[in-house]
Amino acid sequence: MTSRERVRAAFQHRQPDRTPIFEREIKHPTDNAILGRPAIHPYNWPEFMRVWAREGWRVAMERYADDEFEILRLLEFDMIRLVPNPPSSAPRPVELDTFTFQQGDSVLRYHPASGVVEDVNARTRDLDRWENDFRANVEKEYVPPSLSDDQLFVWRRIRRHIADAGLDVAIYVSLYAIPVAALPPFALEWFVTAPELLDRYYEKQSQWIIDTARLFRREGAEIAGLGGDFAGDTGPVISPRVYRERVVPHIQRQSDALHEMGYWTTNTTDGYLWDVLPDFLERSHVDGYGEIDVAAGMDLARLKKEWGERFTFLGNLDIRWVLCEGTLEEARAEMERCIVQGWGNGGHIIMTSNVVHEDVRPELYLAAIDRYREYFGLPPRKNACTI
Repeated sequence: MTSRERVRAAFQHRQPDRTPIFEREIKHPTDNAILGRPAIHPYNWPEFMRVWAREGWRVAMERYADDEFEILRLLEFDMIRLVPNPPSSAPRPVELDTFTFQQGDSVLRYHPASGVVEDVNARTRDLDRWENDFRANVEKEYVPPSLSDDQLFVWRRIRRHIADAGLDVAIYVSLYAIPVAALPPFALEWFVTAPELLDRYYEKQSQWIIDTARLFRREGAEIAGLGGDFAGDTGPVISPRVYRERVVPHIQRQSDALHEMGYWTTNTTDGYLWDVLPDFLERSHVDGYGEIDVAAGMDLARLKKEWGERFTFLGNLDIRWVLCEGTLEEARAEMERCIVQGWGNGGHIIMTSNVVHEDVRPELYLAAIDRYREYFGLPPRKNACTI
C-alpha cells in the first residue's frame, strides 16, 4: 500500500497493511533532534524568524518547505499537514534579541518555557475596545478568503519534493475555526447574553471554512480537521444542550459541504467527551475524531468498541505524561498500546493526542516511533545523516 492508500483505508474501514502514522505539528526540541540541527519552520519560531530577518523571505520559505519534507521523509509518515505560508509582502522581521522580533507595528516575543509567542503591544489592549472591534468584525459583510500564489509557495514546494521522491502521501488541513474554549471572555458570555450574535459569528466562520477548504482541495488536500477546543478534563465548558444547539449545526454544515468536495472530515478537541459523543460525532456528520485525549480519560479501546464501525480515530499517544515524564520503555509501551487498541477494520491513524509540543522529550517520542517500526517489521528509523 502507498501512504495515501493506507490513510484512505483507515477512513473507509478497510484494514490497511499497517496502521497509518502522522503528526500534525512537531515542535522544538523534537524537530531539531529528528534533523540533527535547528529546524527552520514556524514550529521552531525563533529560528524561522531569524532566517527570515537575516536572509529574506524566499530563503526562509525554501528552508521551511525543505525541513518539513525532511521530517516527513525521515519518519516516513503517511500524511502531512500543509498550511499557507506568510506572503512575500509581509514585513521583514527585525531581530531585537534572541527571542524578540519586530514585524511591522508588532513586537513579538517568544517565551521558551511555554512556546507562546506574545505580541508585546497587545498587553495594554483595552477589553472594551477589543469587544467593540470583535463585534464590528462579526457584523460587517463577509469577504471570501483568497490565497496568492506566494502564500502557497511552501505547500507547492513540499508537494514537488514528495512527487520527486516517488511518494504518495495524504494531505491534511486544519480548519479549526469554531472555537468555544478559545473565545474571548466577552464572546463566551454571548452564549447567554447574545446568542444571535454568536450564531452570526459562527455562520461567518463556517462560510470561511467552506470557502477555504475549496481552495485547499484544489491544492490536493483531502482530510480536514474541523471544530475547535471546547472541553477540559471534566467535560465540556458549555452544557451538552448548548453545544448541540449552538455549535453542532455549524460543524454539520461544514462537514456536509466538505464531503461534497471529496474530503474526509474529523471533529477535533481534547478533553473529556463521553457525555457528548453522539453530538460530537453523529450529529456533526463527520468521519472521525482528532485529539483523542487519553490523559483526560478518552480510552481508545472503548472508542473502537462503541464507535469504531463508523468513525476513524486520530490518536492517542499520551503527550501529557508518558512522552514528557516517562521512561523509554513506557514510551515504547504507549505506542504498542495505541496500535493494539486501534487495530481492526481500519478506523485508526497513529498520532499524539494533540501535538508534539515543547515539553515532549525527543528521546521518548523517537522511542515510540521506533517501537512502531519494530511492531510492523519496518527497517530501523533513518537518521538525517543517512539520507
